[in-house]
Amino acid sequence: MAIRFIRPKRIRKAKTPGSQEVLRRLEEYLQNECDEPVEILCGFWQDQQDAITYQELRKAVADGSLSKETLEAWQQDYSVLVAERLQSMWTQAMAAGPTGQPILDGLAFEFDTQTPGVLDWIGERGAEFVTRCTEEQKDAIAALLEKKMRESHTVDELARLIRPCIGLTEGDARANARYYDNIVATMRKEHPRMKIESIRRKALDASQKYAEKQHRARAFTIAQTESAFAYNRGADEGIRQAQGEGYLGTMVKRWSTSGDDSVCDICNALEGTEVDMDSDFDFKGKVLFAGQHMLPPAHPRCACAIEYIEVAAPRGRK
Repeated sequence: MAIRFIRPKRIRKAKTPGSQEVLRRLEEYLQNECDEPVEILCGFWQDQQDAITYQELRKAVADGSLSKETLEAWQQDYSVLVAERLQSMWTQAMAAGPTGQPILDGLAFEFDTQTPGVLDWIGERGAEFVTRCTEEQKDAIAALLEKKMRESHTVDELARLIRPCIGLTEGDARANARYYDNIVATMRKEHPRMKIESIRRKALDASQKYAEKQHRARAFTIAQTESAFAYNRGADEGIRQAQGEGYLGTMVKRWSTSGDDSVCDICNALEGTEVDMDSDFDFKGKVLFAGQHMLPPAHPRCACAIEYIEVAAPRGRK
């Protein structure tokens, strides 16, 4: 049965009219466009789980590591996913970005998705995505193959625990293993006469259901973060194209937070900050993407946006 991830409710704070509008358009886009990539990612991870056999997993447990062939197959899987599904998602999000900027409303300007600025970014983002996801997946399974895990579980038990965790991060995989172990420990204490095989089977069923929720939450995080990044990148590229065609003059970009009580300290400190088009915003934290400091998102599920403001008109404005 499908498990739907419910987005958190937002409590709006007072915003300027311009920032309110760019945020409204971004949120509307994310609400309408994230469901499909969530389903794509969950289906993709399920296919990867189905593709690996328990014989291969038992061998990985015995060896203490995944085979080189498995890792290469996962990397190829992600490359196909990017080429066949995600590139079009990024292109659509970038194309939607300029429509989120009121300053472009009513202009005869048309956004071109075939420029080097768009195509190069999508190519670079795709390569980064493949590398990052493959490494995260490898690290997640490696955490379940550590010596202490192999010493405290049977080979078959661990192989069955690993399979539903394919597609999760290292932190998620460790959390799932702890969840499984806690269920086993609790049931052994509360039902001392129950056979250990029955306890493990019940614990495994529970951990598999937990993994489904973890996959859905992870898929939503990726879908929103990637969509927001491409959308904001597309808005930036659209403004630059409009400048190049003489529709806009000198511009600055203003950071606008999502305007709710969940805004983090990093983004809250940037609220209303204005910088030149080619300048970075001064924020700390883990770099998620190349060129991330120029635009949101500042972190996973960041719902901030950029408002572009013209500070000097172009000569001979169209």
